[in-house]
Amino acid sequence: MKTQLNKYIALFLVIGTFTSCYQDTIRPTELVNYQEKMVINGVFTSGTTLSFELTTSEASIANSLPTVIKDATVTLVRSNTEQQMGYDVLTENYVSASKLVADESVAVRIQHPSLPNCNAVVKIPKNLGATGTLTPNGGIDTADLPGDLLQVSFEDQPNQNNFYKINVYYRNQTLGQWIPINFDKRDPSLAEYNSYTLNDAGVLFSDELFSGSTKVLSIVAPSGIVAGNSGDKYLIELSSISEDYFSYFRSLQRAQDAKEISFQGGYNNAVVIHSNVNGGLGILGTQNTSSIVLK
Repeated sequence: MKTQLNKYIALFLVIGTFTSCYQDTIRPTELVNYQEKMVINGVFTSGTTLSFELTTSEASIANSLPTVIKDATVTLVRSNTEQQMGYDVLTENYVSASKLVADESVAVRIQHPSLPNCNAVVKIPKNLGATGTLTPNGGIDTADLPGDLLQVSFEDQPNQNNFYKINVYYRNQTLGQWIPINFDKRDPSLAEYNSYTLNDAGVLFSDELFSGSTKVLSIVAPSGIVAGNSGDKYLIELSSISEDYFSYFRSLQRAQDAKEISFQGGYNNAVVIHSNVNGGLGILGTQNTSSIVLK
C-alpha cells in the first residue's frame, strides 16, 4: 500500500511539474509559420550624412545575434528623386552622402531576393533654435558641492505633441574629447517616469508638462569637472525628435519593466515594440539637433 501511495505521489509531482512549465511557457501558434523579416535600426539627423543598420529578425525568437544583411537594394526617395544607399563594410551600415533639412519628408524602400520588401516614410523635425548659458558654481551638485549651472532654453511648438532628446558633455582637455555627463535629472520633465535614458547618456522626454511654452532646462555639473579648462567647457545637444523615435524607446522600457513583474498563476501581458517600418520591423527615427558650446 505504501509503495502504491509513493507511486501516486511521484505521478502527481511529475504532472504538477509539467503543468507548471506549461503555464509559464508561451508558445504562440503564429511562430509555427513565422516568416523572417528585415529589421531597420537607425536615426536620420538633419544636416548630417545618412546611415542605418539592416539585420534579420530571427534573433527576436531565437537565442542568437542578429544577422547583418549586406545584399539588399536600398532606395532613398527625396522630392520625387531616387538615390541608392550603399552598404559600407567598415560600419556595417547602409549609407548615403545626402543630407536632409528641417521639415523634409523622405522615404526608404528596401528590396531583398529572399526576404519581404519593406519601407519607411519619415520627416525631419523643425529646428529648435535653442540657446544656452553657463553660470560658474551657480548650483549645488549631488554631493552638495558648488557646481556649474548649465541652462538651455527653447520654444515648444503649441497644439501638438513634441518630443526631445538632450545630451550633455564636458570637455576633457587631456584627451581633447567631449565626454558624456550622466547628469542629475532634477527637472520634472526629465524625471524617470517622464523620460528614458539611453546608452549614450542622452535623455528622451516629451512636452507633456510644458506644452506650448518657453522651456528652460537647468542642469548642475559635478563640482570642479572643468576647473582646468581655459576654453570650451560644456557641450549641450538638444534635439527635436520624431514621435516614432520616442515611442520606440518607450515600448522598450515597458518591455523591460514587464520582465521585472511576476504574476502568481498568470501571464504577463505581451509588450509590442513600436515600429514604423512597413513590411518589416525596427525603427527609423529622425531628429534635428541644436549644438551649444559653453565657455
